Amino acid sequence: MTEIQINASKRYGVTVGQGILKSIMELVSGYNQVCIVSDSNVWPLYGKHLKELLYERDRLDGYYAFPAGETSKNAEEYLDLLNFLSLNQYKRSDCIIALGGGVVGDLAGFAAATYLRGIAFVQLPTTLLAAVDSSVGGKTAIDLNAGKNLAGAFYQPHAVLCDVDTLATLPDAQFRAGCAEVIKYAILQDEELFNDLMISGTAFPR
Repeated sequence: MTEIQINASKRYGVTVGQGILKSIMELVSGYNQVCIVSDSNVWPLYGKHLKELLYERDRLDGYYAFPAGETSKNAEEYLDLLNFLSLNQYKRSDCIIALGGGVVGDLAGFAAATYLRGIAFVQLPTTLLAAVDSSVGGKTAIDLNAGKNLAGAFYQPHAVLCDVDTLATLPDAQFRAGCAEVIKYAILQDEELFNDLMISGTAFPR
């Protein structure tokens, strides 16, 4: 297991490892209610297991799952999520968990940034691209009819938890997209990483 500290507008940790989904219990122990936000692809794979882990907290936790895909990252879905949080009486002492790829992280993060003027959220990326890019740095947004990511906020997560076991269920195309992002970072600023990638022949073995 590897832990990395991020020093942005807020300091938080990124934890990377295998079989560490259960570590979510420690990350949300200080919050009352927790809402898992996921999509129709990821929820059947990991959502129910995560819900069972949280059930051990003996608190009232809920989940919100929306249709998978970029087309769901819109104002209507965003407002539906806000209304779900409101109807279930989530408060500033509560927390949102973004379980999924970049679309889930963007939508859940923007909702967390704006609901009650900001509540905590934790990123649980399940794609390589989200793990190395969108889950870190606080970029959250939704798409408008005029274009992509036109409404959003920079809002840092409470923590990021990357369980690399979730990468096993990625389609090859999505996995390669994440590898391309790692290669891009290596070319831009990490010669040692780039050389390692040239030797290993892959950005992330699975």
